[in-house]
Amino acid sequence: MGSAVVAVPQGSASLLWNPAGLGKLDCCTELGLHHNSGLGQSNQETAVFGLRLGVLGGVAGSVNYMNNGTFDGRDSAGTQTGNYTAKTTGASLGWGKEFFAGISAGAAVKYNRQTLDQTSYSAFAADLGLLWNPVAPLNLGLTYSNLGTKVADRYLDQGWRVGASYDINKKLLLAASTELKPGGFGRLQTGIEGFVHRNVALRAGYVYNLKNSNLDGLTGVTAGAGIKILKNTMLDYAYLPFGELGVSHRVSLTFKFSCEKNEAPAKQAKAELKPAPVVESKAVIFDKVIVLEDTHFEHDSVTLTNEGVKVVIENSEILRENPKAKIRVAGFASASGTQEYNQKLSERRAKAVKEILISEGGIAQGRLTTIGYGEMRPAMHEATPDVLHTQAAKANKRVLFEVIVKEAGAY
Repeated sequence: MGSAVVAVPQGSASLLWNPAGLGKLDCCTELGLHHNSGLGQSNQETAVFGLRLGVLGGVAGSVNYMNNGTFDGRDSAGTQTGNYTAKTTGASLGWGKEFFAGISAGAAVKYNRQTLDQTSYSAFAADLGLLWNPVAPLNLGLTYSNLGTKVADRYLDQGWRVGASYDINKKLLLAASTELKPGGFGRLQTGIEGFVHRNVALRAGYVYNLKNSNLDGLTGVTAGAGIKILKNTMLDYAYLPFGELGVSHRVSLTFKFSCEKNEAPAKQAKAELKPAPVVESKAVIFDKVIVLEDTHFEHDSVTLTNEGVKVVIENSEILRENPKAKIRVAGFASASGTQEYNQKLSERRAKAVKEILISEGGIAQGRLTTIGYGEMRPAMHEATPDVLHTQAAKANKRVLFEVIVKEAGAY
């Protein structure tokens, strides 16, 4: 997509583009293996590991190695002195978290060591990022990259990147970004991703250099594809021509594992409050689960219907009567559509319920947390995920919030 992904959460790979996206990691642990080859003899290998830390957000770490090949060495008179190599090794660690509804921030620290013949250079740097989701289909992103130490009396290639992405529907995503460095704006990047099948995405992009690159041949155009080869395994490929310098090929394999187990669904919109037996500590603990079904939302939307708002407000009464209660609002989706779209829809629906609890129910924001599970924790198995309105699909599209209520003096 022309690398226009500053405003597109990329799972664990957000560490490489915008660390604020780590705050959007889902309930699975993730391992990404990335290979980049081309432009002479250069080859780059990167491994990224990411996981969610519950309400603390998401973290990721990476290691990378790049071999730029072998070069002819010559002295000042042009006489060949032998061959030499150029290599780079590095590592990074990042964290991201959603601090407010729709607003995430993140940071990453990294170390790189470059070796050229017998000379080595090393540097520490940091990346900072923001993500903002002002309305359901729109994301805005901002990063500042390579804030760090000097190398050979020169600062690293620092600069701002700003971008936007827009989900037109479940199958089409548009993205754009640009970068601003000390010398001015460098380039404009645009990209599009479309799903031709729920497991197959095609991508294209264009990079417009605002400064003349002086390269002959095909440049700027990029193309790629993504294929879900197993339920939790994604294969991605990108083709990036650089004119007379050659073509770069990027291949990524992403694994998701250790996803949280399925949970049994509640079967009604209002569950009765059931006190547990009184124990010696004189603490009375109540469990309550409120389920909002897909019919409580507008079709394929995060907007609650009037009936949905009524259910939330009615059940907020018990929360006001028990001010020590902590509430977790969880969103779920069916298997129809892409995994990324379903993840975002489940997160946004959970946040919509949270906002109603705050604005209409009078519940303090500090008592509420949200999480989206996408299609990862279905209530029922969907044998035909491409069919939208099966009984299993309807059961899986839901939002629930669980309440643990403790009476005063229970501590």
